[in-house]
Amino acid sequence: MLRIRRTPRILAAVVALLGATQLGSQEHQPAKVRQAPAYLAADEARSSALYERVLPTVVTILTSRHVLTGEGQEVQEGLGSGVLISADCHILTAAHVVAGADLILVKTFDGQLREAELLFSEAGADIALLRLVEADPNLSHAVLGDSDMLAVGQSTYIVGSPYGLEHSFSVGHISAFREFGRLYDGSIVVEFIQTDAAINSGNSGGPVFNSEREVIGIASRILTVSGGFQGLGFAVTINTAKQLLALENRTWMGIESIYFPREQLAALLNLDVETDGGLLVQRVAKGSPAEKAGIHGGTIPAVVLGQEILLGGDLILALDTQEACHEQCLIHARERLAGLDRIRVTYMRAGKRLETEVDVSAARRNFLSGTD
Repeated sequence: MLRIRRTPRILAAVVALLGATQLGSQEHQPAKVRQAPAYLAADEARSSALYERVLPTVVTILTSRHVLTGEGQEVQEGLGSGVLISADCHILTAAHVVAGADLILVKTFDGQLREAELLFSEAGADIALLRLVEADPNLSHAVLGDSDMLAVGQSTYIVGSPYGLEHSFSVGHISAFREFGRLYDGSIVVEFIQTDAAINSGNSGGPVFNSEREVIGIASRILTVSGGFQGLGFAVTINTAKQLLALENRTWMGIESIYFPREQLAALLNLDVETDGGLLVQRVAKGSPAEKAGIHGGTIPAVVLGQEILLGGDLILALDTQEACHEQCLIHARERLAGLDRIRVTYMRAGKRLETEVDVSAARRNFLSGTD
C-alpha cells in the first residue's frame, strides 16, 4: 500500500503527480507472492538473486516545478529513478531528473513517499545528489563499486521505473567506454559506460550494477531515432560521480565547459585569443560559486563539428595562473587549484577581456561523507 508522509502540500502534489485513481487502485492490489522455480539455469538464478538483493535500494523519484507559459503558470511533472547509497539516506540520480524542481518526492521500496532535498547537481555530467529530509535507518542502501575495474563484455544490471513501471529489471553488457570531450569545473573528464541493457524514459538516474551488486554507473541517456531504446544506453561511471562529489581535494566552481584550441576559436568563432585555447562555458550551476562570481553560461543552441553546444557563454582563458593551454594542462592543475580558497578567472565576454574572483571556500567539502 502506498503511504504518504509529511504535509498536506505534499499530499496535493502526490495526487497531482500520480492521479487519484492510481492511488486508490494501488491500495486494493496486494502484490502476488512468487517463488523462483527450481529449474532455473545458473546464470538465471544469479540474476534473480541479484535483483532481489538490490531492489530495496532503488527508488522512484517524482518531481514538480512551476513554469511560465503563454497561458500562464503551469505545473510540470517529472519521473525518474535513483539509488540509496548511505545510511544517512543520500540518493544518487541524474541531474536532469531533478533540474528546476520545486518539490522532490522519493518513493522507497516500502511504498512510502518521502520528501528529499537537493545537495549537489552537475547538469552537464548529469549527476545529482539528494538526501531524504527525514532519514530512515531501516532503509537499505547500495555499495559503490570501482568503475575503473570493468571490462567490455561483462554483464550490467539495471533497475528502475521506465515509463513509471516500477521495479523493472533489465540485463545487458558493457558495450564500450565513452568520453565526449567535455570538462567539468575545467579539470574533470566525464566517462560514460555504453550498455545494451534497456534504458528508457523513467530509467534515468537509476543504478547500473555489476554482478557483485555494486553500483558502477548512473543511467543517463540513450541515443535513439525512434524515441525509444535501440540498444545504445549510457551511464555516468561511478568513479566520475565520486570525483564530482568528493570536494575535499578539489574545488567546485559549478561550471560545465568545452575546450577549444586557438585555431578552432579563430576558424569557428572568428575569435583571436592570446592563449593557446579557451574553455567555452556551457552551463553554470544554480547557486554555485561561479554563478555568484557572475560567470555566464551559453544560451544559443548550435552544432559545431558535429557536437551540440551552447554559444554565447563566457570564454575562460585562465584559471588562476594556469592558462587554458590544452585539456591535460587543466586536468593536471587540479591539485594546485584545490589549495586555493579564491580562484581568479580570466575570461572573454563580448570581445572584452575580464577578470573575476570565484570564492570556493564554502564549497570545499565531501558530499559523499557519511556514505559507505
